[in-house]
Amino acid sequence: MIRWPGILIVLGVLSGSAALGQDEEQSARGLITRRQFAEARAIYQRLSSDDPQNLDYQIWIARLSAWLHEYAPALETYDRVLQREPRNTEAMVGKAYVYMWQQRFAEAGEVLARAGQLSPDNTEVLIAQARLLRNHNRNRAARERLLRALNVDPQNQEARELDAELGRSHPFELRLGYVHDNFSFAAPGDAGELNASYVGEEGRVGLQYEEWSRFNERDRRAGFNFSRRYGGKWWLRGGAMWGPGATVVARGEYTGGISRTLPHRFVLDGDYRYLGFKAAEAHIAEPSLSYYFAKPRWIQVTSYSAWTRVGTSGHFTNSWLFRYYQQVTRPLRLHAGYARGNESFEALSIDKLSVFEANTYLAGADVDFSRTLTAGLFCVHQRRSNGFRETSAGFSLTLRK
Repeated sequence: MIRWPGILIVLGVLSGSAALGQDEEQSARGLITRRQFAEARAIYQRLSSDDPQNLDYQIWIARLSAWLHEYAPALETYDRVLQREPRNTEAMVGKAYVYMWQQRFAEAGEVLARAGQLSPDNTEVLIAQARLLRNHNRNRAARERLLRALNVDPQNQEARELDAELGRSHPFELRLGYVHDNFSFAAPGDAGELNASYVGEEGRVGLQYEEWSRFNERDRRAGFNFSRRYGGKWWLRGGAMWGPGATVVARGEYTGGISRTLPHRFVLDGDYRYLGFKAAEAHIAEPSLSYYFAKPRWIQVTSYSAWTRVGTSGHFTNSWLFRYYQQVTRPLRLHAGYARGNESFEALSIDKLSVFEANTYLAGADVDFSRTLTAGLFCVHQRRSNGFRETSAGFSLTLRK
């Protein structure tokens, strides 16, 4: 015999619970609109506790955790969703965005590649791929993803806004730089630099001119530099500068290096420099390791091993440099550093070839005024063990066309 009153009571309770859940979720959406992410997450946590099988609640918990910059809990929640539903592209896209905010671009790319294989016409996947490509300055490939997204959903506002953010490309770059040096052992010096480059999605090539005024001598040099991406994770770079008749800077300087993106937000670099002076030469090996934190800041440690020959004698020196960078706001980056050793860490002039120890302090800032104009300021102070002091300050302007 069917007990209708009991069934009606159960249905009433269930419908009441469902209505209550909908009301709470609507409240959470209102909180999200007002950017009260912590309060909205608390509601979704209660809803998920009442209905653990609802993956949408868990995805919202992960998304809100990421917006609160709590990246580790966000990734854990996305992983729980993907353990239960490995083909959930919404969770994959959310996880990829967390990786991008942590500067873990290689891992974001792997997640989005899987999502793209599972759902090649998913607009959210295509937009996330476009954002990742934009981070790598691959605007042409990013636009291709956005075009595919707009073909699927012509009214997609996010795709339209991102396409507008990309703007038109500015492949030509002109950089002007100036440095003023104060010495405790000589008259002040100056140096100017002009660098004109073509910047593509896979690399850049530039022509460079320098003019130096140091120790009552004026030297001029010119040359080229280039960099090239290979396979997404490798970079090759090099360059050369020539200054016939130069006395305080190298008459010939040749550089070459590689970079490799590693797992867990590390980047490995290796560079070599050869400098030929009027009566001396130097060979310098420069391996370095960079680490990108979850927030927009990163550090770099570089070791310098130099073999220098002056006349018929030679000597070997070791130096190291620590740098810290932070993106304070979207247009402003600050950087600071400390170095120990006699390497100048920039252009090597003749006074740096002797054997001495030094403490060097570096600080600076870069400001992106627009997509076409960037300005930089820096200051370097070096205290040498032989009693000499050097303070350098300068600025740069980068124009893009």
